[in-house]
Amino acid sequence: MDQNRNDINTYVETTVENKINSVMDIITNNNEISNNNKMIHEYTLHELYVNTMQYLIDIINDISDFLTINHKNETNQEYREKLFSIFFRNDRILYTGILLIFISLILYFIDGVST
Repeated sequence: MDQNRNDINTYVETTVENKINSVMDIITNNNEISNNNKMIHEYTLHELYVNTMQYLIDIINDISDFLTINHKNETNQEYREKLFSIFFRNDRILYTGILLIFISLILYFIDGVST
């Protein structure tokens, strides 16, 4: 009797756990799909700001991880490709462009003030 009860309990636990995990996977996949399919004009300014700040944090972390690895056995071409891949991954291209525009505006105003 106790064995049957334990079997039923484990069966119910695993079934419920599997169902919850599948629902969570579907929910996270739907959120990722909806964010990845957005065009630039569909983002709000707040989303662009938050995502750009998160992009900067991710870039700093990735570059620090990249620089801690020993790259002596790599050619200059391989080294540059790996470094550029940090900036130009598919999900980061938009934010790299925003960062470059922001830097160019800063340099333009600095140049305008200095002359």
